[in-house]
Amino acid sequence: MINPSFDTDNDSGSDDFLPPFILSICRDANEFDKVIRDDSSTKDGFNQLVAKDLDQDELAVVGRSARLDVAGTTWTDAEFTSEPESYSDDTSIPKFDQFHRVATTDGDSWKLEEDELVKLLVQEFGSLGEEEEKLIFEADALMFNDVLIVGVLHLTTHRLTFHASLLSARPDLLPSQQVIKAGPVTVHLPRFHKKRRLWLELTHDMMCTYSSSNPDDHLRPLRSILLSGIQGISLVDPNNPRIFQVACGEDLDVAGIVEFDTEESAQEWRKELTGALFFQRHRRREAIGSDFSDVNDGIRVSYPLHKIEKVKMIESFNKDVAIIHVDGLEQNDGQLYLGPILRVPAWLALEDHINEAKQRVAALSTPPEAPVVVDLGPLTFAQDAQITKLPPTDAKEKILRNALGLGEEPEIWCTRARVFRKISCLGYFVVSPHYIGFWGKYVMKEDVKYRLPMRIVNSASPITGKILKIHGLCLEIEGSPNLKFQFKTQDIRDEVIRRINNSRALLLSESYISSTPALSTTSSSSPTSDSRPNTPQSSNFSLHPTSPAKNALDAISPLERGTALLASAGMKYPMSTILSLPKVINLESNILISRPSMHFVCLTIGSRGDVQPYIALGVGLKKEHHRVTIVTHEEYREWIEGFGLEFKQAGGDPGALMKLSVENKMFSPEFFKESLANFRPWLDQLLLDAWESCQGADVLLESPSAMAGVHIAEALHIPYFRTFTMPWTKTSEFPHAFLSPPVDSPTFNSASYVLFNNVMWAATSGQINRWRRHTLKIGNTDMGHLAQSKVVFIYNFSQAVVPKPLDWGDLISISGYWFLDNPDLDWGPPESLITWMEKAHEDGKPIVYIGFGSITVPNPNRVTSRIVEAVLRSDVRAIISKGWSARMSKTDGKEPSMPPECYQLDNVPHDWLFPQIDAAFHHGGAGTTGASLRAGIPTIIKPWFGDQFFWASRVQKLGAGIKVSSLRVNELADALTKATTSRIMKEKAMMVGEKIRAENGVRMAIRTIYTYTPRASRDRTLLK
Repeated sequence: MINPSFDTDNDSGSDDFLPPFILSICRDANEFDKVIRDDSSTKDGFNQLVAKDLDQDELAVVGRSARLDVAGTTWTDAEFTSEPESYSDDTSIPKFDQFHRVATTDGDSWKLEEDELVKLLVQEFGSLGEEEEKLIFEADALMFNDVLIVGVLHLTTHRLTFHASLLSARPDLLPSQQVIKAGPVTVHLPRFHKKRRLWLELTHDMMCTYSSSNPDDHLRPLRSILLSGIQGISLVDPNNPRIFQVACGEDLDVAGIVEFDTEESAQEWRKELTGALFFQRHRRREAIGSDFSDVNDGIRVSYPLHKIEKVKMIESFNKDVAIIHVDGLEQNDGQLYLGPILRVPAWLALEDHINEAKQRVAALSTPPEAPVVVDLGPLTFAQDAQITKLPPTDAKEKILRNALGLGEEPEIWCTRARVFRKISCLGYFVVSPHYIGFWGKYVMKEDVKYRLPMRIVNSASPITGKILKIHGLCLEIEGSPNLKFQFKTQDIRDEVIRRINNSRALLLSESYISSTPALSTTSSSSPTSDSRPNTPQSSNFSLHPTSPAKNALDAISPLERGTALLASAGMKYPMSTILSLPKVINLESNILISRPSMHFVCLTIGSRGDVQPYIALGVGLKKEHHRVTIVTHEEYREWIEGFGLEFKQAGGDPGALMKLSVENKMFSPEFFKESLANFRPWLDQLLLDAWESCQGADVLLESPSAMAGVHIAEALHIPYFRTFTMPWTKTSEFPHAFLSPPVDSPTFNSASYVLFNNVMWAATSGQINRWRRHTLKIGNTDMGHLAQSKVVFIYNFSQAVVPKPLDWGDLISISGYWFLDNPDLDWGPPESLITWMEKAHEDGKPIVYIGFGSITVPNPNRVTSRIVEAVLRSDVRAIISKGWSARMSKTDGKEPSMPPECYQLDNVPHDWLFPQIDAAFHHGGAGTTGASLRAGIPTIIKPWFGDQFFWASRVQKLGAGIKVSSLRVNELADALTKATTSRIMKEKAMMVGEKIRAENGVRMAIRTIYTYTPRASRDRTLLK
């Protein structure tokens, strides 16, 4: 959350203030080392398990913390204090869809007969003589320059034509909502011979850099570059495609050299930026007076063959592409490159057909009227049309526009103001139709910049001082603390409020118009799979009367045809070729490119929540015509096979591991000592089962907790991906979820991952290397040889919940949750539940779900009694799913009876229930947390072990819920009351839910797998 004071003077997050957290790593490392070596006298655990893998800066912080820890008034050494059994909760943390692809088959609606096609072409472009016109070929084709446009090419005896439908030129969403691509980037600063890691965000009108991926930081961009100021992009070094330069205009002091972690990522960024620049030229041309009011217009090209002067065939993208020169072409839109996607013999004989047409026309006494049509609709390939100057502005306005990224706002208004902070800052307050901005300068500090999209401003209200007379303004920001500004006079303050209210009213009216049925192109009750609008369908668009040309475009080259073509292209071309193509601008970027059928094996262990995401992914892969096998515990066999997926067994009873985790602090030395004694035979069996069950895999996906997959993939020489429901990769932004609740110590956070990885490897390496030698028939390995930092890692949670840390590279993807709707086959709600919920709504009582999943809970009946009492005390209605009393638990007295305010059941699908209730109270499992946040309801979490503490802290930090530390009645009742009555918590939960529902995690994961499969097939030790 943003600090209400906005004070950046005190860096309280420095490691110097937190030596106890750093030293806890030292203590734990020594204790783990004693367990692993079975030697109580060893004191070298920190050096063996942590220090050797820290960098110099991290070692320096550890050394300083150690010195601070022993500071005192005596000459004797200080004793390490013991770690508490559990972390207390003092609440000190700061306040579905299914995708469908249209197949390319003979039965498709765009498959027209020859006479129908010729009739449409004549109707659209006019007759070219009395002699019968015959179709020679039809082919899916490309028109390209810097970008690609997918369409349909026709060659007849009389003409050559090309048709392509376009996406909406002006999507309904505001530019501030249209994030095309976002991710970490390393910016080169040649002037200072340095590099800086930043978060880069590309929208439809600008590029912005931020200090992190945290949404709160996005109110204050470090730099904004308007796309209108970018002249082009180019590689700095052809031998290093990960680095390219963004060339800007002379009035921008930007050194635009950027570097990405992988070639695949850099390639995708270049492609998306090129497409955004192209559309920027498109929108500029539209803005200066061209009448292109039909947002779903398309491209129509018709060359009478006898008018073609010359055809130059070139080889491009392994295609035979033609540059066509036409007599009398008045519209000069640069050179157009045309060519069929697949090789067509008649295309190579194009010049012969042209000569035949010329001979036929020459024999006529009266040549036919033969207009050349090159109608690119609202588009242009012309380079000289690239720059459109803004109206002249004075020097101050130009500086403000560049500083705040407001270059294309139609008008801006500014005045002097101060921002309320602990140290006040004088600057310029700016109001435009779409943004509120502030730019102030500190002496010897970085500038203060805010650029607030008008859509997130809930209100602008005046404020006055209690003692001193001030003329203040308070901006209520959706999901963030209020911002306050001070103006010189009341009249200026009132004028600011008037302008803000006028802009907000205009935006509300625009939103209303864009959402009315008359202007809506499609409608759907399910969440969209992408933040961009749905592709408009011409048949549903009725803004203007239908013309013959429109009929031809819809019939010949509908958007569905291009979608099906691109989707199936992967069956004909290798992925490397597809990725190297320029941006296809007239198709949605989230289309999945089909790949030849493969056998995907998913290896995971743990609870139901660890398995369910793989079922969702497996269903998605199966729809892509792949074979999917899930390797996990036997008790999940029937469930997995019920979705048409294959099952193979690995590992024993997951309940035993859960019981041990609840009874001991997760990944404590005590837990580790107990697990080593009981689970070495279990690990041996898991390794053997996993090896046998993964035979025949083409691609292996593994939760890293299963431990075996990376070695199996090496032995089988197959692509390997890691996927997981919680953070597992080293970062300085938060610690390992198994070791600690979040703290503000970057060195502690990084060291926690080092400790975890090294302890796990030290404890299991003997068994794993023996298994490698005897079963896998490959040699011993170590942590370095595994090159785990070069493994492609896909996290199946949302960036709305865990923003991607800057120190996670491009090989790490956060796809969004893998939701499995209707996970319980043949489930239906009991009639009594429906009646009970209706009664609660009639009584005006909020409904809360209470359930702790399949984990083991000590004293289950006592837990139930406390929950029932808290429900009655908070005056809510509760649906109680008592899964906690059904697994490996002993009776602890008589089971309490349920009052009418509670409805008890064994199991209920979260995707069905959560959207119908007011709050959810659960254990904080990754999947259940995702489900309640997706529904947009406040979430109460009582964590028990493992990553549940991490998710509880994330929910509380988001402001979308509450973490409770115990099951005391008073604490539970207070949490239930707050979750069902707090307006702010409800609003923040709704905002998080909207972002999650806009994602399609399964689709994004499959795209990532397709993109990186070639890289994952190579020897990681040889990769850069």
